[in-house]
Amino acid sequence: MRHPSPVTAILWDFDGTLVDTRAKNMRVNRRIIEEVTGRPAADFEVMGSQKIYDRAQRISVNWREFYRLHFGLSEGETDRAGARWTPYQLTDETPTPPLPGIPEALCLFDGIPQGVVSQNCGSNIIATLSAHGLAEFFGCIIGYTEVANLQQKPAPDGLLLAIDELTGLAPGSVVYVGDHETDLKTVNNANRALQDSDLPVTVVSVAALYGMHGLDESWTDQADFRARAPRDVVEIAKRLEEGSGSTR
Repeated sequence: MRHPSPVTAILWDFDGTLVDTRAKNMRVNRRIIEEVTGRPAADFEVMGSQKIYDRAQRISVNWREFYRLHFGLSEGETDRAGARWTPYQLTDETPTPPLPGIPEALCLFDGIPQGVVSQNCGSNIIATLSAHGLAEFFGCIIGYTEVANLQQKPAPDGLLLAIDELTGLAPGSVVYVGDHETDLKTVNNANRALQDSDLPVTVVSVAALYGMHGLDESWTDQADFRARAPRDVVEIAKRLEEGSGSTR
């Protein structure tokens, strides 16, 4: 049985959790890889189709591993690729619509502060959310540029930074919603760091089954809760406040 706990913040991943960025991200990466490697993107199997690209993203821990495994980039080349992400994201006009139900759900958290923790760039996240009239719901945006290169998810640094900014590490539960196993690993790492620091904060993971990827039962880390629609996150927050015991 869970004990009642104030929910002090709702944090969201961005890509595949709030908006559908698949086509845009593939297009941006095509430009980046051609610039960094000097080779046509078509030379790389991972760029053969959206389906192949999406699967590669799904099994990569983070963007640095994605570049290393699928394009053979060195650390220096990966840094160069990362440096091109923001300008190419901001100039690419491929549509990135909110996932169904997201605009409606964001309105329903009764004053609980919300934020974004993502491996996309903060300026692009803000621009995208603003274009859809959603930026006003978020008091904190943490992208890959807000943490050091070697502290990207699944390291907990970005998540802990967002919790600090939104709540001041006040006692209670923080909900983090994501559609990738790396998001769940990030939550587990954050909880270990919070426990090691003797802080009375618990991060609760929610798998976004409504997202573009969904939950893979082969994941070694499983979510505390599962949301089959964005509105389910609202109900999960209520259950945490009430101390509900069921998590799946």
